[in-house]
Amino acid sequence: MPLDKTGNQITDSPERYRRSTILWSVILFCSMILMITALSFYVLSDNNLYYSMQLAASLDLINYLYPEEYNATQMVRQARQAIFSSLDRYSGYLEPEDLNRVTEEFSGSYGGIGITVVTDDKGLMIMSVREDGPAGRVGMQTGDIIIKADSVRLGGLNSYQSTYILRGEEGTSVKVTVARNQMADTLEFDLVREKLRLIHIPYAGLTENKSLYIRIMDFEANLAEDLLACLDSLYLNQKDSVKSIILDLRGNPGGLLNEAVAAANLFLDKGHLIVGVKGRSRWRNDQFQSSGRDITNGLPLAILVDRGSASASEILAGALKYAGRAVLIGDTTFGKGLVQEYNGLYDGSGVRLTTARYYFEGNRFLNDPEAEVIDSAAGIPPDYYYKPPSSEPFPQWLERTQQLRDFAINNKEEIIAYAPFTESSARWLGDFVNHMRRKNLKYESDITLLAQFARDETIFNNYSEGLLRVIDKISRIAEDDDLRQYEVYGDFIRQRLYQIAIEAQFGEERSYREAIVPYRRDIIMAEEVLSPKAKTDN
Repeated sequence: MPLDKTGNQITDSPERYRRSTILWSVILFCSMILMITALSFYVLSDNNLYYSMQLAASLDLINYLYPEEYNATQMVRQARQAIFSSLDRYSGYLEPEDLNRVTEEFSGSYGGIGITVVTDDKGLMIMSVREDGPAGRVGMQTGDIIIKADSVRLGGLNSYQSTYILRGEEGTSVKVTVARNQMADTLEFDLVREKLRLIHIPYAGLTENKSLYIRIMDFEANLAEDLLACLDSLYLNQKDSVKSIILDLRGNPGGLLNEAVAAANLFLDKGHLIVGVKGRSRWRNDQFQSSGRDITNGLPLAILVDRGSASASEILAGALKYAGRAVLIGDTTFGKGLVQEYNGLYDGSGVRLTTARYYFEGNRFLNDPEAEVIDSAAGIPPDYYYKPPSSEPFPQWLERTQQLRDFAINNKEEIIAYAPFTESSARWLGDFVNHMRRKNLKYESDITLLAQFARDETIFNNYSEGLLRVIDKISRIAEDDDLRQYEVYGDFIRQRLYQIAIEAQFGEERSYREAIVPYRRDIIMAEEVLSPKAKTDN
């Protein structure tokens, strides 16, 4: 306390204390007015913030003043759909169960029974069974059709919807009813879901020409760790036995940015730009540089890509291509040059939002930074173009019928007895054609369908008989050509039958080793491109 001249303490009078309180109140009030005024100017100057507050105010008015009951949930859902429809297709709202599934997959594991499935008229057909999973241990097989899960019939549901039924918390149970080929009665299996790690790399192995082939399915959590483990066991421990490396990213939809960066880092020496990201503000900008050393010491490297290679797949492919480290073989990639973030909301739901574009060495953007965000851009072009038979209309139609799988599973022992391109295996092509006839399945090309339409129009409009004869002739030629497609794609059919039969009998790994890698043309092309002779010729 301060002292007066006599040494006594000075005490504040009530009047002085009151004046001081009033003064500080006025100062605080004026400060608040200034802050509110400044905030108002900021809100009014920021249209986005202003419209957000306007929307919230409108909902409040409806809630308090609208004279009738209304469905608030439906109103908010429709407003949400309208908001996200104006953005790119990768941005959107996620219900709690959708966000949980995304979070689960990003963690690198899931609770399930250990199968992969495709839709079937009766339910879900099992494509592969993990030997270490609950389904594998009780004897479920490739080709089995799951009709029911607990009391829910799976016919008519898509694989995405059925996943929610088959997957679940670790330790929970599910009863599945299964139809098996050539068995009159159905089978029932009581299964307990387990925590299963996602299989990022279903196969890695050496070809006959000493190329290390690695199939990569996604870029979810732990992919880079699994890739390093493959390189460690199959290359680092036997360097003299490996002449080149082939990474297969066909159909790989991507995943986590950090996994793509970590994977690229394995093949680059320090100082290369792997990928840069550019957002709306400088706080969203970043660059990821290689930080270690190329653990393969510059071993010749090829990456197989196609139109289904997207997102993180393109980051790995683009980083290694534009650093001069790898050649790309196949088709132009998807062109998804965008980065998304997932943000949870208070009720367990979430928002997936595009937040940035990414670019490669030389400031190469897939999505033009000066233009509007688009769903897919030009993509990364391959160094060597290859279009597989599976991308053609007739093979795609065959796959959609699922009859290749049906026929191969029913005749797997006989098909396995012969390699796919021996003279003895040729009869399987004729047997398969007869199988399709018995199923009353007939391929019709676009030309055939167009000729049928033209014939119907000619009859309906009573055009000349001469025109009708010409159309009938075209139709017969087109139908004959449709039937010849079995011969044109005979090698594809025999290889696929062999592949499916091997997988059904012995599992996916042996199918890759014996039925896929030795016969796929793009893998053979990659070995030719990476061979020392090819480098000398170039």
